[in-house]
Amino acid sequence: MAMFRVIDNQTGLEANPVDIAIDEEWAAHLVWCDMENFALLPDGTLILLDECGNYAYCPDGRFTINGQEI
Repeated sequence: MAMFRVIDNQTGLEANPVDIAIDEEWAAHLVWCDMENFALLPDGTLILLDECGNYAYCPDGRFTINGQEI
């Protein structure tokens, strides 16, 4: 299993899925009060998920992934 942190390149801090769902147009269709988290697809694409089954592809260059294998 791989664990990773997602860094917001605009703030330099760990990305907050709720804030992103509220503030970002590309994630506006996600249910902000039921956010799940980020996920990596097998090809390395980063997506943001809510608990209702909705997802959004994160824009290229918007986030940095810091991770480690466990």
